[in-house]
Amino acid sequence: MLAGVLGRAFADEPMIQWPLGDGASVETITAIFELLYAGPAELGMLWEGGHGEGVAAWIPPGETALLTASDHAAATQYEPLMPDGGVRYRALWDWVESFVPDDVWYLDALAVDSARQRTGIGGTLVRHGLGLAAADGAAAFLETSIASNVPYYERFGFAVIDQGDAPGGGPHVWFMRREP
Repeated sequence: MLAGVLGRAFADEPMIQWPLGDGASVETITAIFELLYAGPAELGMLWEGGHGEGVAAWIPPGETALLTASDHAAATQYEPLMPDGGVRYRALWDWVESFVPDDVWYLDALAVDSARQRTGIGGTLVRHGLGLAAADGAAAFLETSIASNVPYYERFGFAVIDQGDAPGGGPHVWFMRREP
């Protein structure tokens, strides 16, 4: 169910579409999220909002290696779903991962079904993770490739700390951090 929320919400996300060769179906994106987040879900890193209408993946400090390991373990299953066998995906995400600090609460994904957007579900999920970060005295971190998301996250105290274009003609990405 949560993979479906992610698949629908990220259908137009450049960081998802570009490595999939643009025009990937919601079904393909959902299948990839099912594979990618199986490990984090088992580790309690996914939070549900509303009644299954929203989801956030908050990765605790020191655990980004687990997310990366889960991603690499699932690669043999999702790479065949990509037109180039995952070459663009791996180049993009290796580049993104080089920016992600290990000492932060990392918001890897935030998604809300379109019919429930602007109802507070996303904000509740963001504030939940920020509360976890505050309890640990840790910063929070995220990246986005949608320009209109930047002011949304700024409302929660995030600031752009870096930005750039992913290698090989990939999307523009903003890296944002919120200090404790």
